Amino acid sequence: MGLRATLIDVPSGRTVVEEQGAPRALRTGVVGLGHRGAHHSIRLSAFDEYEVVALCDRRPGVLAGAAARLLQETGSRARTYTDFAAMLAAGGLDAVVVAVDPDKQAPLVCEALRAGLDVMVEVPLAYSLADVWRIVQAVEQSGRLCLLMEQTRFWGFVRAWRRIVAAGLIGKPLFAEGEYFDHKQDAFYQDEAGRFYTPAQAARCPAARPAWRQTVPTIGYMPHEISPLLYILDDRVTRVVGMSTRPESYRYPGLQKADIQVALLQTAQDTILRLAVGHSTPSIRRGETATHWYHIKGTDGALEWKRSGWDRPRLFVGGWQTAEAQPMDWSTARVDAPPAARGSGHGDADFYVYAQFADAVLRGVPPELDIYKAAETAAPGIMAARSIAAGNAPQEVPDFRPGPRRRAGELPADAEAPA
Repeated sequence: MGLRATLIDVPSGRTVVEEQGAPRALRTGVVGLGHRGAHHSIRLSAFDEYEVVALCDRRPGVLAGAAARLLQETGSRARTYTDFAAMLAAGGLDAVVVAVDPDKQAPLVCEALRAGLDVMVEVPLAYSLADVWRIVQAVEQSGRLCLLMEQTRFWGFVRAWRRIVAAGLIGKPLFAEGEYFDHKQDAFYQDEAGRFYTPAQAARCPAARPAWRQTVPTIGYMPHEISPLLYILDDRVTRVVGMSTRPESYRYPGLQKADIQVALLQTAQDTILRLAVGHSTPSIRRGETATHWYHIKGTDGALEWKRSGWDRPRLFVGGWQTAEAQPMDWSTARVDAPPAARGSGHGDADFYVYAQFADAVLRGVPPELDIYKAAETAAPGIMAARSIAAGNAPQEVPDFRPGPRRRAGELPADAEAPA
């Protein structure tokens, strides 16, 4: 046996069932073999629960390179496809990882679900409300699992903060913040071979075309901020206002990308959130979280992540009779992490995504991040972009769970048609 992708035996996991013998390997296909898709094909192959048997990318050179790397690093020979429908039609799959450009993921996710496969899909879930709804509907109609591969909610300090908030140590949460400021200057242009270019390089390369990060709203890429905060607060967003700098970058004139976009959000439990995203300007590194940063203010205290690599996270509790916040040694790493988590990616948090998917599909354990919570990480950014386009007008965020307005498997009466 190799490494195990499961939380059942982890002390902080959910011990739900007793397992007998070795698990069945999920025959897995990966579509989209850029950085993340190639990463998943290699990492998943290390676990007994997964066997990567098929790879798909419309770019033959990228596909061949990923297949060669998979064989070299894991010894696995995967079937290769340049057409997703052909990969599904060939059969022999239990699950699919979808890691294409996020504004193009929804149709592939729905195809796989309707083919009877379980799906892991990269972040963000979608960039339009119509696509979020069509994925929710496909999950409900198919009865299959669609798991968003959002890993920051599994970081060690995030787990600690949830327990602190749930225990009432900082009182009623009033305000929370999240930021993702990362200088991705070489992610705005790409050629058909998968090579990326800075704006200056793209100006000299006719083959470079605007990549997806340039063509979608900046604020749409905030799941790594909103997902952990909503997990900590055990809440969902109901109303959003968005604001933006001009559509053209100040840092890179000619680049059609807002440098900063901000969302002000209100939750069902009356907490105000401020989330900000920017990918075209140099930013401070925040230690293990790189360029992610978080803060929660309650009636009786506060939690704050470090502001630089040399800083410390902080906890302030008014009732502790201290004038200053207490420095804490929290990290992205988890003290309860099994050895199998090491090296999985994103501060070892990718392991928890792989494990909850395997536990759900192979062992019947309900996933922590179900499709409704996944939808709640995408919709606020989508509605914030709409608010910006509408002159900062407030936008209501729909409730994606079945209820009086719609039955499971149906779309609401006011659902938009996919573009």
